[in-house]
Amino acid sequence: MNENDLKVLIEKIKGGDRESFNQLFRRYYSPLVRFCIRFVADADQAAEIVQDLFVKLWTNREKLTVNTSFESYMLRSVRNAAITYINKERSHTEANERLYADESDANDPSETLQSNNLESSYREVLAHMPEKRREVFLASRFDGLKYAEIAEKLGMSQKTVEAHMSAAIKQLREGLKAYL
Repeated sequence: MNENDLKVLIEKIKGGDRESFNQLFRRYYSPLVRFCIRFVADADQAAEIVQDLFVKLWTNREKLTVNTSFESYMLRSVRNAAITYINKERSHTEANERLYADESDANDPSETLQSNNLESSYREVLAHMPEKRREVFLASRFDGLKYAEIAEKLGMSQKTVEAHMSAAIKQLREGLKAYL
C-alpha cells in the first residue's frame, strides 16, 4: 500500500468509514504487535498495547493528522505506548518493593508515625489544591498521562497544563517542606 493510498484511506477513516479502518487494522496490526514485542517481551501485552492504539486512532479519527509516513507515525506511537507501559510497570515494581521495605520498618513506631504524618499532610495539600490543578496533577502522576494527553482530556491548552503542574508541584513543596 503506497502513501497516496494510505492518505485516501485515512481521509475515509476521518469520515467514519469502518471498512477503511478495518482494512488499515488488518494491514498493520500484526507487524505492529511484532514490533511492540521487542519492547515489552510479552505477546499478550504487546497485542493489548497495539489494540489500545487502534481504539484511540478510531476514537480520535477526526483529529488524526499524520505529518510523516503513516508507518512511521504508528511505529512511533507503539514505541511510546510500550515505553509508557514499561515505566508504569517499573513504578509498580518499585512501589511494591518500597511497600515490603516499609513493612519491615513497621516495628519502628517513630517511622510509622512520620510516614502517617507525611501521607496525611500530602492528602491535605492535595485536598486544598484548586480542582483543575489537582485533576492535572493526578492525571500526570497517577494516570501516567503526558501533558498533551491531559490537555486533550481536560479540554485545555498544553501550556495551561504545564502551568497547573508547576503550581501543583510548588504547592506540594510548600506544604511538605517539613518533610523535605
